[in-house]
Amino acid sequence: MSLLYRDDVGAAIIVATNNTTIPATTVLTLVIEKPTATVTVWELLPEEIDWATGILTHTTVAGDLNESGEYKVQVHGVFIDGDDTRSDIDTFTVHERLG
Repeated sequence: MSLLYRDDVGAAIIVATNNTTIPATTVLTLVIEKPTATVTVWELLPEEIDWATGILTHTTVAGDLNESGEYKVQVHGVFIDGDDTRSDIDTFTVHERLG
């Protein structure tokens, strides 16, 4: 895995759900807690969801990685039957650049 740096744009944040039975009608988002405890939601585009493997890939845009430190990530799924569920929390680190 490549290192992530503050203000990286175009970096792939990959989350493996290990769930290969996610219905295509499910709305999936990534709930992100930044190092300063700011919580934000990254909407997943249909092309960022591999329904067959359960792999979710968010490509960062300006402002996504605007802090250095440890980020927390949790998958949030809302299913067509009304079930609203969240995954375990995982973490990744965003590093500071020198100079």
